[in-house]
Amino acid sequence: MDASSPQATSRTAFALEPIPANIIASNEIKRRDVNIDAGRLCVGCSEIDDQVLLGGFERGAVVGVSSEVESFAVKLALQTLARGLHDGALHNALIITPRPRAEVLLALRDALTAALGTMTDANARKEAIRGYMDKIQLAGVFDMDGAWEALAELDRPVPPPAVPTPEIDDSQDDDNDDGDEGAPSPDRSPDMIIITHTGVLLTSLFMHRSSSAAHTTWQLLSSHLRYLARTLPSSPLIFLLNSTSSPEVERGAHHTQPAQVDQTQRSVFNPPTIPGYSTLLARRNKPTFGLVFAQMLDLHVLCTNVPRTVADVERGPTGSTVTIVEVLLDDMGVWEKGRDGKDRNHREQRWGAVDLKEGHLVNAFGKREEKIYGDLRLAAGFGGPRV
Repeated sequence: MDASSPQATSRTAFALEPIPANIIASNEIKRRDVNIDAGRLCVGCSEIDDQVLLGGFERGAVVGVSSEVESFAVKLALQTLARGLHDGALHNALIITPRPRAEVLLALRDALTAALGTMTDANARKEAIRGYMDKIQLAGVFDMDGAWEALAELDRPVPPPAVPTPEIDDSQDDDNDDGDEGAPSPDRSPDMIIITHTGVLLTSLFMHRSSSAAHTTWQLLSSHLRYLARTLPSSPLIFLLNSTSSPEVERGAHHTQPAQVDQTQRSVFNPPTIPGYSTLLARRNKPTFGLVFAQMLDLHVLCTNVPRTVADVERGPTGSTVTIVEVLLDDMGVWEKGRDGKDRNHREQRWGAVDLKEGHLVNAFGKREEKIYGDLRLAAGFGGPRV
């Protein structure tokens, strides 16, 4: 390359000195220790918090939730947000969504109402919900560029004095379901960032740009989200909510054999086809955009519906189901302050069964029963790897 070229000049001007690995490792340990001291964030469902996550979600991480029923992923993230606000663990939050704001506000209000539990005073409940709403910024976007703009605001200095922004109205109390956009306190970054319907944003991105440009944009967003999770003072937990797709449906649409599902994208309830294994029990859903989506995550959770009992398998679509929440990918593991990383627990292939009751995620089975037959563990009538 010509030394006088703009590219060469730019590289020379912005050359970075290498940083010793021990300094990077030391800084990462300090960062994660601070996050642990601040406390993990829980859903409020012991099957997920204790059995699947081994203590809850860690702050300063990017978590993907791919769900067969996309509204379930939204409920899981919003229930975590509502519980955090109610317990005082969270102070500000940002929700980025391509869906109508009224739809998200309704789901958010339901989650907040469920978090208030047995509060019977209607006026007190209304005021509590309004107080929580004031701490949440809702950004409606049309595409990935809109999401970029919303995220860019988080890393932009706020000139004093800060101008107050309108609060989110309780859409249940008036006819304006769109509501106004609220904003977190300008002197504090959000403790949680939720991007809903990521599959919709990705579909738009790959439809309107060349493949290489779309992949580059997605990789840049991945780096930026990790940067925000690790450098913002609040160490936000970032949720990316995704859908699932079925290879069987894809095969029917394209009249071709579907591609083999990568092991890191496969549910423990979707084993390879083996002699003697009932195809009726196999779950063929995989995360939308698969590895493209997973590459930007620290933790990837898959949520799929399975029959509640063996009898429900035989009933087919009319049978009762439960939602299985399982960990597909865990790049970080469960960090325990002061412990050697070699002893760190990883959550991959851990799973739990949950139901939705009165707008709240709860354990699907009141009592956990587990039997072990050699290397096979059976829990609540289910089979598959369980750590």
